[in-house]
Amino acid sequence: MLNKMTILHKKLRKERSSEIAAACDITRNSMSIELYDTAMNRVYAKSSLFGTEITAETSKEMISKLLVTALRENNIPSSAVKSVGIAADVHISEYLERELTAGDLFLNPDIEIYFPPFISMRISGRFTASLTTIPEEIYTAADFGSSFYIAEKKSTGELVCAAFPLVGAFDGSRIESGMPAEEGAIDIVRREKDGTLSYEVVNDAFSVGISPCGAAMAAALMLDEGIIDSDGIMYDRDLFFIGEDFFISQEDIRSIQSDKARTAAVLDLFQCDNNTFFSGEPFSSPDGLKTLIRLGAIPEKLKKAAFARNSVLRGVENCLKSPDIRKKAENIAKNAKDITDEIISEYDERYLENLRF
Repeated sequence: MLNKMTILHKKLRKERSSEIAAACDITRNSMSIELYDTAMNRVYAKSSLFGTEITAETSKEMISKLLVTALRENNIPSSAVKSVGIAADVHISEYLERELTAGDLFLNPDIEIYFPPFISMRISGRFTASLTTIPEEIYTAADFGSSFYIAEKKSTGELVCAAFPLVGAFDGSRIESGMPAEEGAIDIVRREKDGTLSYEVVNDAFSVGISPCGAAMAAALMLDEGIIDSDGIMYDRDLFFIGEDFFISQEDIRSIQSDKARTAAVLDLFQCDNNTFFSGEPFSSPDGLKTLIRLGAIPEKLKKAAFARNSVLRGVENCLKSPDIRKKAENIAKNAKDITDEIISEYDERYLENLRF
């Protein structure tokens, strides 16, 4: 993972109203804030922070810094912010809900700070927010991040969930030059017909790192060209260079191999059908799903699954603007059953079966 903290701001619209909702998504190695215009029903601007580990103790200072600079960069007065929603892992949500005030964010002290409810101590409000975006009554949904979260809504109305930790390939934290798919990330890697290795960078910016999707695409290419074998061993080199400055290492391949085996093992244990939805950094480019299928992280039968890079922010925004969606989040958290302990022994067996590419 890149170890230099970076903050990026991007304005997406020219016009806005004075009714802004700030939706925040916090992971273990990144933080994103979308400034959502509730009157015009669209995202006005987005700000991102990455390149550092985010803990409960540092999250308060970081979210304050990111929101204040986001408002300043986009010339938005604090009085325009009418609501704030924060989705994070359970330990961070618990800490911020106890310690963070609107005053810490330099906002009107009467503003409520909303946290999507968590399903269990394993399954955070991030996943609850993600599930509120699914329109289907019967579905399977999964989020690829620091952990692999999965939920299955059955025809009986029962909602079962599970969560298993990942080592860091799919959030970029265990890729040597890993970063989210923000400006400067190498997000697409391919071999041209003339043999040239080419890549694309988010926003056509100067490359500063490799996104999880870019790393997965590089691994798939290495597998197709025999640069790594089915055991994940690099044959005749220690590094696979992408351009002059970035590379995929043997350690990176091991991280990808482990995470793909973990996700494949879990998906084997759930009834995935046509109503399957994926989200997470590996889906930041259109070929993300196809790449994970090639690596064996996702079964071929799910090639028509819907996917998005970040459904968490959409869910938080929906909760901020709709009492009905907020009620839906409460019902999900209340009624979902965490079955992780019930399937962990089968998961362990299937993990070993799925280690080979």
